[in-house]
Parts: sequence; structure tokens; C-alpha cells
Amino acid sequence: MPKKILVLEDDGATRNLLAALLEKAGYAVQTCVNGKEGIEVFRARTFDLVITDMSMPVIGGMEVIKLVRQENPTVPIIAMSGAERSESLLSMADYYTADATVHKPFDALQMIDAVKKALVK
Repeated sequence: MPKKILVLEDDGATRNLLAALLEKAGYAVQTCVNGKEGIEVFRARTFDLVITDMSMPVIGGMEVIKLVRQENPTVPIIAMSGAERSESLLSMADYYTADATVHKPFDALQMIDAVKKALVK
């Protein structure tokens, strides 16, 4: 059975690209357009990994990381950002125990490598 990955990304092109990339690599992917929707889906289903954008409307990535850790502290989390302040956002993601951080735009191999590493932790 393929590993299940939850992707939270407000940018449609990035969300679709990431979903296609992960599905091609053999993962089952569920996407959400913001952190609020993502947390609702996370609470309703079981996932092996969460990938979240740090800068999203409604509920941002920092809050997503905190809520996921409260709900299930062992689920790996990859935080990604391409915002102007991405360095500080990704540093904060590390502080709040993200398992990996990825800068956008990301390289396909870089993302798949981050996913594989996060899933073996």
C-alpha cells in the first residue's frame, strides 16, 4: 500500500505539480488549498507525511505544524516556502519541529529526496 501524503499549498500550480510529482513516485496524495482545510482533513484521515506551505491564508504553516504535532507528534512534516521572508519562515519551521524544509521553487529530485528521508524517520 502506498504511503499517504497530505499536501497543503494555496498556489494551484505548485499544488498540482507537487501532487503529480508525488503520485508519479508512487505515493497516494491528498491536497488542500489552505491550513484550515488541511487540518480538517488531517483529523479525519491517517497520513504518513504532511507537506505544508508556510505562507497560506486562513491558517498558515506555523500553526499547521503546531496542530499536527498536537494531534500526532510522530507524523513527519516537511515545510516549504518561497515567500520573500522564506528564510525566517523555514527557520521557524525548524524551531517548531518540522522534519525538513524545502525552498520553492523546488527541484523534483530535492523534494522526492526530502520525502524519502522524512518517511524513514
